[in-house]
Amino acid sequence: MSEPKIQDVARLAGVSPSSISNFLNNRMGQMRPDTQAKIQQAIEQLGYRPNNAARQLKTGVASMVGLLVPSLANQFFGALACAVEAAATRYQCHVMTFSTFRDPDRERAVMADLLAYGVKGIITGSALSDTEHLAAVTSRCPVVAFDIKRNDEAHDRITTISMDNAAATAQAVQHLVTLGHRSIALVTPPPYTLNRQERIRGFQQAVAAAGITGELVIADATDGPSDPHGDTRLFELGRSAASRIVTSSARPTAAIAINDMMAIGIGVGLKQLGRRIPADISLVGIDDIFFCAAHDPPLTTLRQPIQAMADAAVKCILAPDDKPDGALFAPELIVRSSTATPPQP
Repeated sequence: MSEPKIQDVARLAGVSPSSISNFLNNRMGQMRPDTQAKIQQAIEQLGYRPNNAARQLKTGVASMVGLLVPSLANQFFGALACAVEAAATRYQCHVMTFSTFRDPDRERAVMADLLAYGVKGIITGSALSDTEHLAAVTSRCPVVAFDIKRNDEAHDRITTISMDNAAATAQAVQHLVTLGHRSIALVTPPPYTLNRQERIRGFQQAVAAAGITGELVIADATDGPSDPHGDTRLFELGRSAASRIVTSSARPTAAIAINDMMAIGIGVGLKQLGRRIPADISLVGIDDIFFCAAHDPPLTTLRQPIQAMADAAVKCILAPDDKPDGALFAPELIVRSSTATPPQP
């Protein structure tokens, strides 16, 4: 059976091919909402996909993939962008990267621009709990989301790529318990995102299984209304959270940060408060960004296999017949000198 054409969509929707073209290129200023709904329904019913190759031959536009990340201020997402670019280059494809600050309205606007540009697919670097706006795009192009596990029917139309976030914090707890720690804090920005929620779940389950004290420290990000998730201020949120760790009634001898940027901030804050790492408090991060090895002392962390995850995400878009839908990657514990046995009472 041949692929549906724009004329087939127009016939089913009862509109002209030029109306379909305007819809596909997001030129809908004069188009009635009911007409837009008919076109969207026809596209979904026929499984129509725009012929991006033909469009690129006509316009001279190179093959593109869109990448949406919360903020490039977090070095992890800079590394992810480089990894996606490296993977896309193997398919002679370019990458357009945008910081969206986890704002659904901004994500919708950026995705509309990317669709108008004729991208082959969209990758989102860290998904919010509500993915409806991502699912809505899947009839127009493939969407790959990091940090979603394939266990929710709400994500059925989205291809998912993720590190096992719960396993990351669980491994961190197990490492610290093996060293002898009995009171551990987990420090996180507001847990609005799926990966943060999973990391909290892994931590809580691991401390419960070990029979030790686990304290959740949620850094306050309300003083930054333009960044309620704290993505652009992770270092400062970590630094300010250090005082809550040292004054906690649970007296934690170790802290796990939700990511490395926050861990580095915690490390600076602890030193400013006169605490030694790891002699007084052990410290663990997650991601294994470049700065971990340069931290004083070098930071123990859980490594995300960034390049392997990026390769899988790009393959889902550019080589869909070989896509690893629902891929879940294992974290790797990287032990450095920021963790040690707890201080003697």
